[in-house]
Amino acid sequence: MSQVLERPSPTQQYTISPLGAALGAEVVGLDLAQPVGAELIQLMKQALNQYGVLCFRKQNLTEQQQIAFSRLWGPLEDFPEENKTVAAPTVYNVANVSAEGEHLPDTDHRVIFQKVNALWHTDSSYRYVPAYASLLYGIEVMPAGAEGGRTGFSSMVAAYEALSPEMKARIEPLHMVHSYEHGRRVYGSLPPLSNFEKNAVPPVSQPLVRVHLDSGGRRSLYITANAGNEISGMPLEEGQALHAQLVDHIARPEFCYFHTWEKGDLVVWDNRTTLHKAEHYDMARYRRVFRRTTVAGKDPVFGPFSQAVKAAGY
Repeated sequence: MSQVLERPSPTQQYTISPLGAALGAEVVGLDLAQPVGAELIQLMKQALNQYGVLCFRKQNLTEQQQIAFSRLWGPLEDFPEENKTVAAPTVYNVANVSAEGEHLPDTDHRVIFQKVNALWHTDSSYRYVPAYASLLYGIEVMPAGAEGGRTGFSSMVAAYEALSPEMKARIEPLHMVHSYEHGRRVYGSLPPLSNFEKNAVPPVSQPLVRVHLDSGGRRSLYITANAGNEISGMPLEEGQALHAQLVDHIARPEFCYFHTWEKGDLVVWDNRTTLHKAEHYDMARYRRVFRRTTVAGKDPVFGPFSQAVKAAGY
């Protein structure tokens, strides 16, 4: 795909170039530590809607600068976890390193939480109104030549479009149960949810097919592997088998882009239309430190039979 030159912002020139065939683009030339206007954010939102994932190269952001830039995209989510934030409830320390700089053993529950992120997922799917976008900033990344440590992304739009007509018809009325507690089923050594966490994010049911009213009724899959594997209204084993089939489907290479991190990358992804996962790496050997902020969504997930979808004529 050829390079695309977007309009300059009022103060900065930049280019947007595709990174993968299915999704992803890199943005070069912007300094996000400098003031950013509403016009530029609107252009970036349009680019995110087109590409699903944007990587802003060569950034140097403090925590407060990342928070300030993230808030330009919309209100930020508070994380439900009581003990994994850094200095603000809107910041999540995605790392095998403590906030004090200690390289943690892979038996530490803070590291095990990172292993949960190695399953395909979309952020905050366990909320009634899930997240719009996530912003992940690379502070300590894997050295050149090291194996693993990338972040994989999968286009749920492309994955849905590639389904057979029979599968589309089968999943159209179905929902999946999304639970923040599911990670404890996968990794039983994790501490149980506190009452605060249980009250903050109770399980929700989301449609398997998501209809995007702001994109002309475009459809995508909406599933996750780290927040559940049960399909509402189906016998347990049958629903889990369907879930596993769909997870295998979205992992096909033609739907995916795997991002090799460089220090200073700020990667923004659209949680409504993409899944992502952390790629396995030698956690005992390598330090890996990222800082994440998450922009809250505006609407619940609308399925094909939602009243809002019917009213819109989709």
